[in-house]
Amino acid sequence: MAAIVAVLAAAALLLAPTVLDGAHASFSATTANSGDAWAADQLQPPSNLTVSSSCTLTPTIARRASSTATGAGSVTLPMPANTTAGDYLLAHVGYHDDTQTLIAPSGWQLVGRTDNTTIASNVYWKEAGANEPSATFRHPTSGSTLYFAGGVTAFRNARLVAPLFAGVPGSSDTATTPSVTTQDKNVQVVHLFTKTQGPLDPASGGADFYGTSTGTGDGVHVGIRGAGETFGGPGSTTPRSATALESSRWVAQVVVLQRVADTATANLSWTPTPSTWADGYRLERAGGGATTSSTLAAGTSSVSQGPLADGTAYTFTLTAARNAWRSSPVTRTLTPDC
Repeated sequence: MAAIVAVLAAAALLLAPTVLDGAHASFSATTANSGDAWAADQLQPPSNLTVSSSCTLTPTIARRASSTATGAGSVTLPMPANTTAGDYLLAHVGYHDDTQTLIAPSGWQLVGRTDNTTIASNVYWKEAGANEPSATFRHPTSGSTLYFAGGVTAFRNARLVAPLFAGVPGSSDTATTPSVTTQDKNVQVVHLFTKTQGPLDPASGGADFYGTSTGTGDGVHVGIRGAGETFGGPGSTTPRSATALESSRWVAQVVVLQRVADTATANLSWTPTPSTWADGYRLERAGGGATTSSTLAAGTSSVSQGPLADGTAYTFTLTAARNAWRSSPVTRTLTPDC
């Protein structure tokens, strides 16, 4: 009987490692089991973990098309040809009045307004929906017959956020946009001109988007012009000018659209664990308010993960594994900058 009890006790000791707490990485055998690879062994972590980022470039911002219209008391802008859901819509509404907040259609957000006594310009943006309808911008005074001229442009590959904006007033035959400083790369700079006693010639530099005018006579004629160019950035944009035959009041505005962010990917590599009995790895990624985990096969020494949010800090934690056992962790941090 004593012999049987001894045999059962020895067997229990041999099986003990399979029920150890998974949080422990080291084990020992208390029996004469010299051939046990786990005897007095420890699950070793991988080493030399490195994490780097790579960026998949997105296309530059491109103008799809523009459209213009004129009116009295309001202006109704048709959507540019081939406008597609998700496009960035930028509306430019010039009118013969000042310090007035126009009534805009639902969903259109005011970027900025610039006034100059008898002339003003409001700029709006919106993400295009499916079958985007025309947009009517109205003077707040019912029955107003003040002259309006407007243009709207659809862009693709622009980030759907409020743009950088600046505007200045002046009085001469030439309107000139201000320079602004952007920290972004490969942006679209849009130059907008509004003038009494227009119309305005195409702007210097960049591509001409549109031009239209309405009304006649001193002080009631409203002309607008829109132009744009790609700017590599970061840095200060180049002022652009548009000229008319008459010297009169004008406002000039500049809008900077950001490009859709490049796609960031994390690339990890490491030296495998020296514990030959490890059956793989566990990789955990924490960042942006979320945590994900993955299981990697034994022999793996590199992996890529993405897409990641640009400018977000991520922590990567790698452990060697054997069933529920884990080695001590190895961690690295990365903040992608695409």
